[in-house]
Amino acid sequence: MKKKISRLICAVACCVPVALQAQTSEKITSPVNLYKEGKELFLQKNYAAAMPPLRTFVRQKADVNLKEEAEYMLVCSAYELKDRNAIAQLRNYLDTYPDTPHANRIYALIASAYFYQGNYDEALALFNSSRLDLLGNEERDDMTYQLATCYLKVGNVKEAAIWFETLKASSPKYANDCSYYISYIRYTQKRYDEALKGFLPLQDDAKYKALVPYYIAEIYAVKKNYDKAQIVAQNYLSAYPQNVSDSGRCLLSFWRLSQGGRLFPELSGKGKYSTKRRTLYAGTVLLSDRRIFQSCRNTRRGHYRERCTHSKRIPAHGTRLSASG
Repeated sequence: MKKKISRLICAVACCVPVALQAQTSEKITSPVNLYKEGKELFLQKNYAAAMPPLRTFVRQKADVNLKEEAEYMLVCSAYELKDRNAIAQLRNYLDTYPDTPHANRIYALIASAYFYQGNYDEALALFNSSRLDLLGNEERDDMTYQLATCYLKVGNVKEAAIWFETLKASSPKYANDCSYYISYIRYTQKRYDEALKGFLPLQDDAKYKALVPYYIAEIYAVKKNYDKAQIVAQNYLSAYPQNVSDSGRCLLSFWRLSQGGRLFPELSGKGKYSTKRRTLYAGTVLLSDRRIFQSCRNTRRGHYRERCTHSKRIPAHGTRLSASG
């Protein structure tokens, strides 16, 4: 009898750990826990880690509402991870769940994805179909900046300026970026006092201090403040001597001196002097530096015209804009 009891106890003791292990495994891999794990990682912005449990959850027969939410997190993760098929996945989600409460954000994400692809017309259409003001503050500011940049890229500088002004007033994160682009727009519109006012504070900004001297120097030259133009250009070349080989960008600021015939007869724009030669003359008078002169002398006429034609000025952000704005 005692032997039977002992055997029974042993059998029970062996079965209990197996049963507990099975329960623990079921608890870990249950649909609800997969969903919770994926959602927690998603909220932590650990998108790559969030996708496996969410995908496993979706493949299982789970709660319909939770499945819709899991698929939403999956397509958003694809966007965040810059998946090449992110746009298709986001659109497919909208087709599958046309009444989703996330529709506004999905449209904004698709617009943003088009923006990063350089498809600015498509991006604008979708940004304007979205309510960016309903997004979270950080995401709203990011996408407003993209919207403004889209307008700039397609040449609608008036609308771009409106959005940059709006964003500058509400977002410290983009304040200097907006100041730069607003100033650039004013520069293309020949509103030089406004442009100069915006460019000057950016001389100490890490992102723009190597870009704004060109515009500042040219504005001073336009205003016939040649002493300040010279100082700005000299300071720029001292700070960035490695840019001497591309000094055409700096000396380009004196292109407008071709209007200054009274001060420099060679710059009158009449007679035997070419535009290129007048520019080189201005450069050597204002910046008595043989390195610069030689660099500019070697600049081909075609390259010079491409870079110096004012109506096709190429700003730092790479957008071609009309001088008239």
